[in-house]
Amino acid sequence: MRSKVVAHNIIPVGLEEKTVSFRVHKSMRTEAMLWVCLFSYVTITIFCTAYGEPTPSVARTEYLRRLNEATLRTIESPDGDVVHCVDRAKQPAFDHPLLSDHVLQESPTSIPEGLEDLNAKNLSMLENSNSTARPSTIFGTQLWHSQGRCPEDTVPIRRPSDSDLLDRQHQTRSYRRLNYTASSKRNLSRKLMGNFAMPVHEYAVGQIDHTSIYGTYAIFNAWNPKVQDPEEMSIAQLWLISGSFYGPYLDTVEAGWTVEPDAYKDYNTRFFIYWTNDNYKTSGCRDLHCPGFVHVSRDMLLGGTISPLSKYGGQQFEMQPVAVWKDNVTGNWWLRVGSTNIGYWPARLFKNGLQNKASIAQWGGEITNMFAKGRHTSTQMGSGHFSTEGGGNAAYVRSLQYVDSTYSFVSVPKNFRFAASNPTCYSITPYSTTYSGTSFFFGGPGYNPQCH
Repeated sequence: MRSKVVAHNIIPVGLEEKTVSFRVHKSMRTEAMLWVCLFSYVTITIFCTAYGEPTPSVARTEYLRRLNEATLRTIESPDGDVVHCVDRAKQPAFDHPLLSDHVLQESPTSIPEGLEDLNAKNLSMLENSNSTARPSTIFGTQLWHSQGRCPEDTVPIRRPSDSDLLDRQHQTRSYRRLNYTASSKRNLSRKLMGNFAMPVHEYAVGQIDHTSIYGTYAIFNAWNPKVQDPEEMSIAQLWLISGSFYGPYLDTVEAGWTVEPDAYKDYNTRFFIYWTNDNYKTSGCRDLHCPGFVHVSRDMLLGGTISPLSKYGGQQFEMQPVAVWKDNVTGNWWLRVGSTNIGYWPARLFKNGLQNKASIAQWGGEITNMFAKGRHTSTQMGSGHFSTEGGGNAAYVRSLQYVDSTYSFVSVPKNFRFAASNPTCYSITPYSTTYSGTSFFFGGPGYNPQCH
């Protein structure tokens, strides 16, 4: 919450505005300004406290205090992250008012038919692959693992930056998105909201629409795309969606990899999650920066750097398969990476359909474009090369599956919908093989002679 205090309206006794102030001794002017600052700070603090909302600095201090109290071990990662190994029962998720009486679910009570077979099949294919266009290694560690692991019954939580804690509004604003099928039909211009530049979100995604979707499964190869402006981002992810893209009536759960300099204070490729229950307006957040997602794994750091990464024309590296599904006993949405259950989004967080099921599944790439130089950004999507360059050169997502009404993983039909919102900048090319199943390449360089 931000309050604005106009300094010249707050003048200590004995100082008249304008004319008299010019005659005041320099030290008195300094003292007056100090009183102005102090009064402003106290006013803001009293106002926020009175209405039940702490000031950002107070909230930050309280968050870090509680994080430290629940921490059993800290690990310093080579990339500069500080990882807190937090008592699983004291994690931030349970600060959410809807989860005050929530009982921790340590593992799924139901798993859709076919998930274990999918993982075994994909691992076997990778081990028997000889081509650099097909990855022979899957990423199974995060960078911080080189310095140790968290103890049993704890979960790793990345210590957030000051901006994470002090500017939650910016976080939800950055992730606000449009329905790609609508945005692809109009010429989007830079939008403004108050004093904040609103980025244009651009996509190259595949999608299925179904009355009942209970999960999805996808495998992404991992890259480190160039991001031009620190406030921009480049993402490869999956979405499960319910509700309307218009108004505050959209629920999503999301997972994938991202490069977000403003969020993480570096240009590393990181694993991330996200959720919202009001179309990115005020609810939800990235990783564990707000209460909601319940973390259960001591091995996977949400927001952690991943490695190794794919090389253009060289060896390709994939994230382990990402699966999200609805537990048909508890209703919670579980997240699994490879064979590790990471945690879940409790069903009670949602109100626009995801408390029951999803109606849309999407996969693909997303960037934000701030037009920082008065033209289209050069922020890359995927590998930074167009989808038409194919295997070994372009980013891809493969082995697409969804959970149908029989509670089984089934292949996404080859005639799934796909679109690029700005195809001269970023493109998408579907393909399907025995090895990959339903898949597509996506990405591009951004600014170029045809994209401006």
